[in-house]
Amino acid sequence: MNTSENIETARQRARPAGVEKLVVSETASPDELRRLLESLRQENCVHSWRNFGPGGTVKQLLDWENERRPTVLFFFRLERGGATRMVAASAVADRVNRDFPHAGFPVLGRCCIMPEFRSRGFYRQVLQHRLEYCRAEYGDGLNAIHVGAVNERIAHVITDHGLSGWPRFIHLGEEELNVAGDFRRVGAYLLLLPQFLHRMQASLAGADAPPCVVELRSALARTESDDVRNLGLLVKEKFAEARRLGWLDGRDCRDIEQLLLFCGSIPLVGCL
Repeated sequence: MNTSENIETARQRARPAGVEKLVVSETASPDELRRLLESLRQENCVHSWRNFGPGGTVKQLLDWENERRPTVLFFFRLERGGATRMVAASAVADRVNRDFPHAGFPVLGRCCIMPEFRSRGFYRQVLQHRLEYCRAEYGDGLNAIHVGAVNERIAHVITDHGLSGWPRFIHLGEEELNVAGDFRRVGAYLLLLPQFLHRMQASLAGADAPPCVVELRSALARTESDDVRNLGLLVKEKFAEARRLGWLDGRDCRDIEQLLLFCGSIPLVGCL
């Protein structure tokens, strides 16, 4: 992963007025991090950094993350008139957990917009930065990108982000997170890269398909244009039925199997 402390070039975004610039780096000062962590502890949210003590350093936070899965951290600052202020922080994890065996399924996690910068359109810029990072990191090996959202406004942005060159996120189902000793339900979303989606569709092609396969084909086709809900559970149910019928015998269904393993590794409620 890229560990440089200051990532600029295409990752700097000029604001429309031309007097503000959003700059991304992989480090933060102790005061910035403390203020960020304290703001999270004061909110009734499901952000996993509430499990991390407010007095830690960026290195300790990164070590804490990497105990669970390989992760890179990003900190976003707004530069304006010679002054710099922390706007947001986020992360990209290499995989859902250390035991997940397949590459190309990164996770966008830990995003937090500072309270004073919310409702100003910064989340979409943070999202775009992380998506572009995944594309640069995985290239043609990128299959799908996961993000969780408990906030309806965030869910609306990721399912209708309007970012050129990127499909929208589709609803997989619900996952449970343990945050500060409390289990909370979070919406699980997945962005399917076209090549990955098309390989899954190709594995289901053919005549005389039973109704379960026809329904599965329809659901995958609708991910490109429709508001699909609970895709993970639907794929699990219909794929298992097709297996029982023997219709999938001799077909290369590795991509669908990887998707189902991913859903079970989140873990998606009801998809273990």
